[in-house]
Amino acid sequence: MSRKQHIVALKQREREELVGLVASAKTSALTQTRAYILLKADAAPTGPGWDDARIADAFMVSVATVERIRRRYAGQGLAASLARKLQDPATRRRVLDPERLQELVRQSPRTFGKKTSTWTLQLLADTCSEIGLVDGKVCDETVRRTLERAGVKWRRTELWMTSPDPHYAEKKARRDRFIQQAGRHPEWVIGFVDEVWWSRIARPRLRAWSAGDPVKLHVVSRPEGDPDPVALCCYGLLRQDTNRVLVRFVEGRPVGDVTAQFLAWACEQLRSEGKSRLIVIWDDASWHSGRPASDWIAAHNRQVKRDGGVQIVLCPLPVKSPWLNNIETRWGPAKRAILEPDRILTGAEVVARVCEHFEAAQLPYLKSRADEASSAEPSANSGR
Repeated sequence: MSRKQHIVALKQREREELVGLVASAKTSALTQTRAYILLKADAAPTGPGWDDARIADAFMVSVATVERIRRRYAGQGLAASLARKLQDPATRRRVLDPERLQELVRQSPRTFGKKTSTWTLQLLADTCSEIGLVDGKVCDETVRRTLERAGVKWRRTELWMTSPDPHYAEKKARRDRFIQQAGRHPEWVIGFVDEVWWSRIARPRLRAWSAGDPVKLHVVSRPEGDPDPVALCCYGLLRQDTNRVLVRFVEGRPVGDVTAQFLAWACEQLRSEGKSRLIVIWDDASWHSGRPASDWIAAHNRQVKRDGGVQIVLCPLPVKSPWLNNIETRWGPAKRAILEPDRILTGAEVVARVCEHFEAAQLPYLKSRADEASSAEPSANSGR
């Protein structure tokens, strides 16, 4: 056997330092492995003096690694043999510059003649090669890691829209101000009001756990002679204080006097709880801002001022700003919750499931006074 050129002969102080490193829980795995190698390679009279093959087999490293650590200890000392070798900055070459890659991501792919407006990792890798950001080709994984270092993450796209209302900021600030004030007045209630149609035919987007094939949403149609309407409308009021939704179904469509009936019913519910003010936050639908609802609210507030009750304060939202109406996010989960995948629900089943979902009582349908008058007219004529 050839005689080793680089002998490890540890001093007592070095041996104690290495033993402390391997016993410490804060030492990295790399440093501990190198410390073990030096301790076993110690050729001092009190050292074990293992050969390189035995050390490599014991610590699952290559013989070349053991030889390299011996050489570094003999030439540069203990600290250099334990530390990771630093690359010379002068010879270090970055495959991709994160800053230049960020500038590329901010631009549209169509700027570079591509047929899409959104980037993929592979498209970025190909474009980097084409425009000379790298010499030769680069893989998509290199692009991903470079973007990660630059703080660019893969994020889900969001549906983005803005309100065309010129008074958007002013109306939003008023809404936010009401919400803050209601937090300081327990007798006030913030109510987000909206109307929704519950279709018996439409199939909402749905994800469901399935061990085998995915759940199939059968396309259904209204059978002949079905007496129930295709869709049922209901009013909803999301209470900010209890996070509960009050619902009332409508016979027909939402109109001004039905809106007044719904608000009157909601005020009765709140009055029984000792509330004094209902702040209604809703959109600019015609049955909200029309004369029937406006006149009723004005008359109601005059009566409340005279006799007591729940005052109504209106807070109209900006035009086309559904994200400011908190109740909007409740309809989608509810439509998925009442869904029956393979058959059409009856009108009564829709009402029952909606009320069950929101933990609300099933009450008679709201009906416009014009419809009530027309339905009462034949019975009155028949009695003559």
